[in-house]
Amino acid sequence: MPVYNPSGSGEVHVDQVLTQISIGWPQEGLVGEELFPAVTVRKQSDKYYIFGREGWLPEDDVRAPGTVAREITGANVSTDTYFAKEHALQVAVTDEERANADNPLSPDRDGTEIVTSKIMLGRERAIQVLATTTTNYASGNTTTLSGTAQWQDYVNSDPIGDMRTAKRAIHKKIFLEPNTLVAPYEVMSVLEDHPDFLERIKYSERAIFSPELLSAILGLGKVIVPGAGYNSAPLGQTETLAYLWSNDAVLAYVPQRPGMKIPAYGYEFVLNGQSVDRWRENQRKSDVIRCSRSYDHKMTAVDASGKQIAGYLIKNAVNI
Repeated sequence: MPVYNPSGSGEVHVDQVLTQISIGWPQEGLVGEELFPAVTVRKQSDKYYIFGREGWLPEDDVRAPGTVAREITGANVSTDTYFAKEHALQVAVTDEERANADNPLSPDRDGTEIVTSKIMLGRERAIQVLATTTTNYASGNTTTLSGTAQWQDYVNSDPIGDMRTAKRAIHKKIFLEPNTLVAPYEVMSVLEDHPDFLERIKYSERAIFSPELLSAILGLGKVIVPGAGYNSAPLGQTETLAYLWSNDAVLAYVPQRPGMKIPAYGYEFVLNGQSVDRWRENQRKSDVIRCSRSYDHKMTAVDASGKQIAGYLIKNAVNI
């Protein structure tokens, strides 16, 4: 856009795009592998073992002299299956676009970033739906708050009590305490001003509420605060923006690393990791860049009916 000299001497400057800055919309605070650790698999579909909990059953183990020890049955072993569906998106980078792009634009890099970010957003959405669906949890492992019980009510609500209840519910079923809390941005923004927490931290070295302090108060190893958002409106229409993780909180037991005979809230079965490839299409005078990830998310610590027992869902924790 030309800028004219007030004296009438004509153009003194022609606006150019700044190279120091640009406006993008990155996604931060994705849960991803924090809740569903990735397990790399070699086949698109296969089985994994589920060991029974016979080890928790006491036995009469007294042996009389001259008799054999009581023989018991071994652990029950069953299997479940996964199917790693491929999720892929591609973008075409034309020769004309590449030739006319000014610094710092890089059509190849920018194209790679956008298809990758969209694949990761779709993955995050799949995880969020799975983790916040009440029917995926065992009886006693969910609660739905309403009215004065919701945490934005600083007089009547009891977030610490609600999360203690959640911890006890999980421990009662797997004999391990949950070590991970997913407290989305809206939830965390309410908790950081809640009197119940402020009272507990007022004598701390830094009386500023943080995920680390919340973790310490609740005895958790990790507090995750996802703040990712999405636009549900069709392309070109007025934006309809919302948080991907909104007003639900999830407590879960997530092992430090995947392994045998270890209970886990869930795993992501990933076929050959995530890949980005490109190829030339001469008839279009374009290079095509594709990002793909084949995965399946499974809740793996489940009861006989297939319901989650290593996690607890607090629906509608806040209403803001």
